[in-house]
Parts: sequence; C-alpha cells; structure tokens
Amino acid sequence: MIKNFFSTNDTYKEMISHYTKVDGILAITIYVFSMIIFCFTGVLFIRNKIYLGTPISLLLIVVCMILVLVRKQKLASIGFTLKYIGKALVTGTVLGILFSFFMHILPNILEGSKIIPLNKAIYNIFYYFIIISLSEEVIFRGYIQTRLYGFIKNDNLAVLVAGIMFYAMHLPFQMPVNGMQINLFNMAFMVFLHFVMNSLYRKYNNLTGAIVFHGLLNWCSNLFR
Repeated sequence: MIKNFFSTNDTYKEMISHYTKVDGILAITIYVFSMIIFCFTGVLFIRNKIYLGTPISLLLIVVCMILVLVRKQKLASIGFTLKYIGKALVTGTVLGILFSFFMHILPNILEGSKIIPLNKAIYNIFYYFIIISLSEEVIFRGYIQTRLYGFIKNDNLAVLVAGIMFYAMHLPFQMPVNGMQINLFNMAFMVFLHFVMNSLYRKYNNLTGAIVFHGLLNWCSNLFR
C-alpha cells in the first residue's frame, strides 16, 4: 500500500530519462551558487543584522526558471503545472498536518507552550510557504533532484545524494546564526524529509503537494513560543 501511495508518475519518469550531463552540471552550479550565497547572507546577518533571505530566495527561483527556459524546457519540468494539482494539494496537506501534529503541535501542547501572536502567525504563512517552502522545493525537488539524473542514473542513489545536499544546504546560514552543527541524526532525518517531499512531487509530477507539506512543517515548528 505504501509503495502504491508513493508511486512515481510516468511523465516524471519520462522527463528525468532525457536529462544529460549538461543538466547535471547546471544543477551542481545552482547548488554551489546557493551554498555561497547562503553563507554570505549568514555572515551578513551575524555582523550587521541584515537579513536578505527573502530577496535571495526569490532570486534563486527566478534563476532556476531562467535556466529551464534557456534549456528550452517547460516549467512543468520543475513542477509548475495544473495537472493533478487537486490531488497533490490534498495529499500534501494531509501528510503535512499529520507530520506537523506529531512533530511540533502535540509536543508543544504537552510542554505547555503558548501560541505566537495572531499577526505573526499570519505573516509566517507568507514567509514559510512562499519564501522558504516554494524556493527550496523549486531549487531542490524541482530543479536539482531531477537534473541530477543527468549524472546519476540509479534512482535511489540520486535521491540519497540530493537529500544529503538538501541537508548540507542549511549549514552555511544555520551554523553561524543558530549554532547548527553537523549531526548524523539530523542529516538522516533531513534526508528522510527530502524523500517524503520528493515522493510527493514525483507522485503527480506536481510540486504543489511538496510545497504545502514543507510549508506546514516549517509554519507549525514556529507556531509556539
């Protein structure tokens, strides 16, 4: 049943089979560029308390879209499509609520934590769903993960590599700002989340489910104080 639930859309399979080493190189280039720019934003925030996460995230979305168009590929190749959007939305929402409840909501309720002010919770919907979730899903699940198949033909290995890259991407900013350290448990958990979000994308070849799932996790993790 689980295998069927996380089955891969035939269009997705067909799409990734055509990517070449050029696409793989572009994916790695985007990744390296992202790591450098996130490191810069982290240092800038520490030294001058200037946060550029929002414009940087939007810039990276635009860069990925430009590369898609330059390669004469469709925006559907990074998950921007209306096909199966309803099913993707429902699946991502249900899974997001379940994961968020057990990971964030229930533990905070048991600890007696208080919900953040309503105005901040509303703003966080925009921040975590658009700025964080949308940008990371486009960059990693939509662009990097799919184009890695130009280099790595083994499906499981490609997902694992992208998952580790997803974890490592958080380090340049989070290490100086929040003191985040390299941790094998955290890495395994992030790779697992990558697998879930990537499965939501490839099930319908639509990024909506992954965006909603990702957004709910981030939003609920910051819903209490």
